[in-house]
Amino acid sequence: MNRHPPLAPAATGHRGALWVALILLLACPPASAAALPDYNNIFVGVANDAGPKYDAFGNGSYSIRFEGYDRGLNALHVSTDPAVNFGQVTTTANQSGTFYATDSGGKGYEDEILLLVAVNGTVPDDFRLRITADGYDWTPNPISNRAPTSYTYQPVSLDETFTKDDLVYGPQTWKPTGNEIPYPLYEGQDTADTANAFRLMFIDLNAGVLRPNASLENRGAVRITYSFEHLESFAAFSVYGYCQTSNNGDDMIAWTNSLLPGKAPSGYAVTAPVVVRVPAGTGLPTDTDGDGLYGDVNGNGRKDFADVVLFFNQMVWIADNEPVAAFDCNRNGRIDFADVVWLFNHL
Repeated sequence: MNRHPPLAPAATGHRGALWVALILLLACPPASAAALPDYNNIFVGVANDAGPKYDAFGNGSYSIRFEGYDRGLNALHVSTDPAVNFGQVTTTANQSGTFYATDSGGKGYEDEILLLVAVNGTVPDDFRLRITADGYDWTPNPISNRAPTSYTYQPVSLDETFTKDDLVYGPQTWKPTGNEIPYPLYEGQDTADTANAFRLMFIDLNAGVLRPNASLENRGAVRITYSFEHLESFAAFSVYGYCQTSNNGDDMIAWTNSLLPGKAPSGYAVTAPVVVRVPAGTGLPTDTDGDGLYGDVNGNGRKDFADVVLFFNQMVWIADNEPVAAFDCNRNGRIDFADVVWLFNHL
């Protein structure tokens, strides 16, 4: 069953009978992927098997309702270090890694963090993305714009693998905000280049973010760890914040990381592995069986014992010059002798 909700515009209120009727009318899921209908005042679904953590409207979705132009773009950030609260823009070829959702807003919290994943171009059928997350969970404070008074650290708030079929939104070149112009998915993007389009999904991380506090795990940030398989193009991550009660309104997503120059941009993007010739190799290393590992180390078009020898002799060079994920055979996050053993055992 398609677990993604309708691409329906969201109204500013949800108490009356007319609003309930509208939700029911729009409850049928889309038959296939389609671009989001607008930048703001829309419903979006999540790719999680369990559905949304906060299903406030009873239609399996979240309401995106930014207050207006350039609003909600200064509180949430993406950072590779929770101590660097305002984050930075990161682009890497590492097919696995970690980053954080951090908060610098005046209210000092978001009840829930959602991850937006945008994948460029044609997505292969065997595409996989594993997301794990950890952070704090709490019962939302019923007092508007008031941080929770108690919270519990969840060492694993999410551990789920997503596929091509979860990328149900798009193709498109922008992400939702309150801006009337197309807002980029990554810094420096030409949103007018419709030939460079992306497929999107939203992922509920089942954790909220708190004002930075050195006594908290990861200073109150949400830690997000990713691992791609068969990413052949480019992927961009953004984060969104949901609050149950706030001065902006109830039950809404109205915060995301900025991506415009001069506006404290932060974000995280991953490119497909770019390998180079290993010294003493005959050509570029290749992934002969599509498992994301470049086991043909010497580039002769096949995996053989010569690849094991070259890997052993050039292990330090590979660690310093190649994308780690392309040669980290045992997936322990580094290049070491265990990878040589794994390659030998899997010839």
